[in-house]
Amino acid sequence: MADFKSSLFPIITSVIGSGLLLFVLNNIAAEINQPHIYLQVNRFDGNNSQQQQQQQQQQQQQQTKFQTIAINDGRSTATNVRLTLLYPSANIINYSIPFHNENITSLNLEGPTSLVADIDRFSKGATVIINTTVMKKDAVAGSSNKNYAVSATSDQGTNTIFNLSSPTIRVEDIEKVIPLNLRLLIVATFLALVCFLMGLFYKRMKHFKFQIIQPKFVFDIVKDMIIVRDTLKKNILSTDIFPFSRWNSIEEETKRQIFTDHRDYNLINEFYTELKQRDSDFSQKEISDQTLRKNNEECLNIVDFILGKICWLKYHTISHKKFHIIISIASIISSALLIFFIFEVFRVIFFLPIQGLSEPYHLIYNIFTSLSRSIVAFLLAREIINFQSSSTYNFDANSNTISHISLSSSSHGLAKLFAFSLLIMGTPLLLLSGELNYVGRSDLAYEFFIIILLIDVARMFILSFIVPRYVMKHIIKIRES
Repeated sequence: MADFKSSLFPIITSVIGSGLLLFVLNNIAAEINQPHIYLQVNRFDGNNSQQQQQQQQQQQQQQTKFQTIAINDGRSTATNVRLTLLYPSANIINYSIPFHNENITSLNLEGPTSLVADIDRFSKGATVIINTTVMKKDAVAGSSNKNYAVSATSDQGTNTIFNLSSPTIRVEDIEKVIPLNLRLLIVATFLALVCFLMGLFYKRMKHFKFQIIQPKFVFDIVKDMIIVRDTLKKNILSTDIFPFSRWNSIEEETKRQIFTDHRDYNLINEFYTELKQRDSDFSQKEISDQTLRKNNEECLNIVDFILGKICWLKYHTISHKKFHIIISIASIISSALLIFFIFEVFRVIFFLPIQGLSEPYHLIYNIFTSLSRSIVAFLLAREIINFQSSSTYNFDANSNTISHISLSSSSHGLAKLFAFSLLIMGTPLLLLSGELNYVGRSDLAYEFFIIILLIDVARMFILSFIVPRYVMKHIIKIRES
């Protein structure tokens, strides 16, 4: 049964990955079997006869001949094909079809600059050649009669070629640039790869998980014992409920991998067994002060003995720190991106409608933005610091003390963190404040925002990684001197 459970995750991920891969292969096969209309445009600027060129030089300067070739070089027949030839700066003065091996339903001018051919059925290997002659529009200053755009649309897709200046890609045009089915295939391929890798590296992932939970588990055990000791020393008649579920929160095998000494393991197990028994005794009936004192003294003696007996330093490995640092850095960067996004959203939503108003509105906007950034930064930094506290602790050489980062243990830790959040992350950059009136200008573009984003990442790193190590450090005595 244990072997089956350990194999269940790789089996599930492999099945999901196989399903996604099958979806990708089916779509690729369908895409390969689709028709494809190849387009080519040849341009001829004049006649080959030198005499005609000399006699009609002025007219030839105004005329250009195009030969448009459309071939279905795909693997199936295209249906309801519409071939559109567009010359935006010239008028079509003549057109003909010198060759075709497929029936053309219609060939009509749609305005002076556009020619449209309709083909109900365009078989595999079919070819259509259309010759057109265009004349430059004299009314258009600086226009060129050499520009063209040719598009072939069908029930199965679209293909377009042109020699016009490429327009700027807009967000709303992304579907034309990267079709939805292609984006789905990319996502499905990525997810299939992730599933296969998860199944392949399952054992490595378990080891990675163990490296993450090991330091936190040791820290939580020591912290539980110190809380029990300090509480009972302050009040031997304390009836506080102490947690004992942490010890049983992971499997027996994992606990033995963490506490590799049998004596140490048995001592810790004895402590939590005594806590559980104490909780059971207190829950069943009302007990006298004498019994209460006796139970608490037994717990206090056990925890004092364990804290002094075990060398906690040998269970504090440093191999895990690189994983915690990587996760912390990724969290800091993600948090900075989130804060930057929120700030930009507030800028667009609240500033743009009032940017033409008086100066007090600028002040209101800056105050509102500062508070918003501070609150978001405080919430994110708090979670990052709490995560780091389980990996950044250190025992001294004799396991007499433990130093760690803590928001709750340090004096006014949360208040200090919010103050630093307001000071470091809340204050808008002077550069940004000075450039707010240029919202919408294209010349600010990406360089400006990249610089601001990098500065936000640096500030979030200072708030979440550097400040706690100097301001929120706390030392706890494990053994009484």
